[in-house]
Amino acid sequence: MAETNSVQAAKIVAGKKLMPADSHGRQRVLIATLPATHDAYAVDDTIFLGRVPANTRFLLGGVIGVADAGTASSTLNIGIRNTQTGAVIDADGLAAGVDISAAAVVKCDTGDLIAKASEYFTPAEVDVYATVKGAALKADQKMKFQIPYVTD
Repeated sequence: MAETNSVQAAKIVAGKKLMPADSHGRQRVLIATLPATHDAYAVDDTIFLGRVPANTRFLLGGVIGVADAGTASSTLNIGIRNTQTGAVIDADGLAAGVDISAAAVVKCDTGDLIAKASEYFTPAEVDVYATVKGAALKADQKMKFQIPYVTD
């Protein structure tokens, strides 16, 4: 039977050093919760969730715990922007169209920077943020974001 090398195994065979985020790096989880009391957020409002260092790889498995029902048709996109410049790198690169209208634990790893076997590494320190889409986010809606990534 034939054997094919993964991208990482090919680097090992070639004697190249792997970046920690490429192999055996520390898995971390960005955790962000909305305040217990907050106003409704309008469509296209953004929510700053946290910051990750350069050379980070986001992983599959991100979730949002939605504690109570929200506004019908309310969704979120999760993206990243350059911390220094504020320039958007990908507005829905981590998650696109995440349904937050009902109480549930919902996946938030559908963006092109994670899904589809992406090999994306952050080029610099980046801010992770959510954008309200579909319909306004209900006042006082409780949510907890858990977004896994690998770095050093």
